[in-house]
Amino acid sequence: TRESQSNISLSAELVDPHPLVRAAAARLKRRDGWDHPAGVRSAPKEVLDLQVTRNTLDRALLLMDTLLKSLEPSGFTAQVDEEKGQTLLVGGGTTLTISIVEQVTRTSHTPTRVEVRARDRYYDSFRVGARGEYPNIPQFDWHPTGRLTLTVGSWPSRKWNDTERSLIDSRLHGIVAAIVGLAEAKRAKEEEEERRRRTYEEARARYEAQVRARNEERRQLRALFRDASRLQRANRLREFIAAVEDRARHDDELTPEKQQWIEWAKAKADWLDPLVRRSDPTLDAPEPEAPSYWRF
Repeated sequence: TRESQSNISLSAELVDPHPLVRAAAARLKRRDGWDHPAGVRSAPKEVLDLQVTRNTLDRALLLMDTLLKSLEPSGFTAQVDEEKGQTLLVGGGTTLTISIVEQVTRTSHTPTRVEVRARDRYYDSFRVGARGEYPNIPQFDWHPTGRLTLTVGSWPSRKWNDTERSLIDSRLHGIVAAIVGLAEAKRAKEEEEERRRRTYEEARARYEAQVRARNEERRQLRALFRDASRLQRANRLREFIAAVEDRARHDDELTPEKQQWIEWAKAKADWLDPLVRRSDPTLDAPEPEAPSYWRF
């Protein structure tokens, strides 16, 4: 990829900038609305993901414009994800994030004489009963370095930093080639993850089907044992009922009440017999609901 590309250099000023770069310049060059103590300007949910101070903004815009235009021949397009606040490079069968961040350092703030006197006046105000407002003394001093860091991708990812020896600007040729290679690596990684996901889902589906089949087999076996037990119990009942009836006939005690009991017992045996499938108006009825005091 590196050999197939022509040499890439950073121009002195924006010429026919990329539409996203033009929008970022308009948004980030506003004078007010920047609450970072070091004056870092950033609006990643609106424009390109640039996090730089005013003095470095023009160079960051030039750098991003050059990168986006240099990646277009390789099939990459840029877009802003307003929901996630990310700038995306879409190409090579995948999507990469891209951002440019200025390195900003900080040191502990040493109060100035004016700040010390303002703080002393605040404490002195307690003695006279006229409590004033505590002065706004910063905790840190921020120091923009002008050094940029270009980050592409998340996992896998690549970073390029300005150093004392060279700036990112002088390495754009290799950076563009590395981004193309990074997209290929990420696409291969995603394809491998997709293959593993499909393999896992297929194995999971086979496992769940086997579990369902075993559970169904066990359920049917339990039902078989239950029906066999019910049939055995029903036949034992019938033997007992027949013995009671024979005894009553022998003793000439087959009264209407005894005959009614025999019919009732035979119905229970039929209800218990899984081969008869007879319904019982009492045992098959819903459970009675206990009365509630608050319903009356």
